[in-house]
Amino acid sequence: MTDNILTKHASKPASLSSTPTTHWSQKRAFTIATALSGLIIILIAMTLSVVKYETHLMTGDTVLLELAPVDPRGFMQGDYMTLRYDLERDILERLATASDRDKPSDGYVIVALDEHKVGHFVRLADSHQPATLAHNEKAIHYRRRHGSIQIATNAYFFQEGSAEAFEAAEYGVFRLNDNGEPLLASLANEAFEVIEPKERIKTPLDNPPD
Repeated sequence: MTDNILTKHASKPASLSSTPTTHWSQKRAFTIATALSGLIIILIAMTLSVVKYETHLMTGDTVLLELAPVDPRGFMQGDYMTLRYDLERDILERLATASDRDKPSDGYVIVALDEHKVGHFVRLADSHQPATLAHNEKAIHYRRRHGSIQIATNAYFFQEGSAEAFEAAEYGVFRLNDNGEPLLASLANEAFEVIEPKERIKTPLDNPPD
């Protein structure tokens, strides 16, 4: 009987020592599974975002907005240019005549498109109501932040070395989705032509002798 008791006591440390090992393995497997699940969710979200962007870019209605002059010191910054639009001034002027209670932080500006698809200010609207628009009108979403108006982005990025081509920009070319959200697609010159910088001509240094 004494031998049985000693045997039981001797066997306890072995069983106890195996428990932490099993627990650690399970915890590690759970951590890995959680990390993989999170990574998959992030990848799915990124894919959906890219698809949404591409769909907006390909299927949105085209609207051109005239660029407004900006501070020459901030116009070109290496590989991007600062943008402002004449439409921002029109929105601010109309908001200036409204009371503070009638100045929403977000709203829609209704523009009429001419024969070149350039949008010209017509009126402001609190919400997106396509049924109230004329056949040549579009509603563009805008935001009012710190006394300034934001329409899509206020910067346009381009390939390094092509800044000179974009100095001829006169219009921002936007794509509007069904909700009136604008997406800056490109820039156009005074002839309403999309600016597409030509490939840089190779210099002798680019083509070293054999």
